[in-house]
Amino acid sequence: MAELSVLIVNYNTWRECAVAVATLRRHPPTRADGSRMPFECIVVDNRSPNRPDAEIAAVEHELRLLAEQQRDPAAGRLVLHGENGGYSKGMNLAFRHSRGHWILVSNPDVIFTEGLIDALLRHLETHPKTGCAVPKGFWDAAFEGRLPPNTLPTLTDVVLTTLGEFSRRLSMWYARRLTRRWVRVWTADEPLALPMMSGCLMLIERGFFESIGLFDERYPLYYEDTDLSLTIQKAGRDVVQVPDARFVHLVNRSGITEPQLIASRYEVSRALYYRKWYGRLGTWVLAWSRWMLTAPWLQRWRKAPPHGRITDLGESRERPTIVLPRRCERFLMVMTVDGRGYLAGGMFGSGDRWTPSDDMWRNFFCTTFYYEAFDLSGGRFESLGKWRFRSLSHFGVPLPPAAPATVPDAAAAGGAP
Repeated sequence: MAELSVLIVNYNTWRECAVAVATLRRHPPTRADGSRMPFECIVVDNRSPNRPDAEIAAVEHELRLLAEQQRDPAAGRLVLHGENGGYSKGMNLAFRHSRGHWILVSNPDVIFTEGLIDALLRHLETHPKTGCAVPKGFWDAAFEGRLPPNTLPTLTDVVLTTLGEFSRRLSMWYARRLTRRWVRVWTADEPLALPMMSGCLMLIERGFFESIGLFDERYPLYYEDTDLSLTIQKAGRDVVQVPDARFVHLVNRSGITEPQLIASRYEVSRALYYRKWYGRLGTWVLAWSRWMLTAPWLQRWRKAPPHGRITDLGESRERPTIVLPRRCERFLMVMTVDGRGYLAGGMFGSGDRWTPSDDMWRNFFCTTFYYEAFDLSGGRFESLGKWRFRSLSHFGVPLPPAAPATVPDAAAAGGAP
């Protein structure tokens, strides 16, 4: 009987999903005494428009190998959902097929690493006040590129980001404040309570998950993890980052396949979130923000990002090299597809230059990236400059100069670095 259930919702990411299941098989969970923990993996496909037979067969093959490994025919299952009712609905469907006491919610575009699940399990087993345990997220297998911690959306943030569209100084101040918060999360070496989790990978106990109602199925995409985070805290428990748990998230692989659908569902979920948690005031503030950002007579006052002086590195099919103005004992390089810097990954280093590693470069997609470097030497937090770079390499495949116009820009899909 499975003690842990890994739930995955797939949408146009068959290849990534097959890799995820393969790495799950290689890094299975264990009990506290070191013995093997029986587990299962349920993959729900949310009626992907792209259902290539060979790629479906690859996922089924990995699930079959997992079931054989577990000596349990039901331990690896693929459910072809007849509708795309959204991530929440697909995940709840996967849950209804599950049997485990522990529920590991996962995106399909992740890589399970050694010790990842065990670290999450040991924390939940020994910390009853933790409602949900999450790992540190990285963009590459060398654990160099740190993924941005999610920022809990509040009415204050709506107001600040809206006004920031009309004030470069306010926009830069807000981005700097976010970066300081991210550094605290990235560098934490003890369990850290977070205001919200990222739903791409989390571990929760089955009974508690059921007691809080699972995922709210009204969210078609995005904000379901925000909603669940607040629900967990409302129930008196914490969302905790476990520092010894690390995983690789290839980020937004399904999102870049249908950017218009993703964007429309994002807006629906955003409106629901502010209405549910802030009532009429939330709805009013969101309507005010939309009016500010769309009223024709106000658009002349908007300040297009990026804000501040920026060095243009041009476009290339080769990886960029950023030369800093001075040598640093320790620096932070943040990278984003959002010119405002409100959602960015981070890399720590030393010296007077930075360039992505081979493994990191293979995860670059064809879009424009923005960088800002901070000198952290001696406790400082000093900006050293900003840079812009257009990648003509798409997931490790160099593209001809004319090709970028045909590739969806990640910024339009609401993606992250």
